[in-house]
Amino acid sequence: MPHFNIISWPISDDEKAKKLLEEITVATQKILGCPIDKISISLQEVSPSRWSDAGVIGTDPNFLTKSRAYISKDAEHDANKK
Repeated sequence: MPHFNIISWPISDDEKAKKLLEEITVATQKILGCPIDKISISLQEVSPSRWSDAGVIGTDPNFLTKSRAYISKDAEHDANKK
């Protein structure tokens, strides 16, 4: 039966974390028809200082803009040399 592993930045509100786990369980039962007692989920919370998107650490003050880069600075530099 299904097991989901959710990896997220810390969720500060326990009620939101609980709601997330409940909603995923209900949706899984509804869509897949599994017995609800056979659906398991683990929630791993990772500190932003241990998370990176596009090579940018989550604690970087400009994380939201820098982590949305489509091309690395090195690749951009190499492309401009051509």
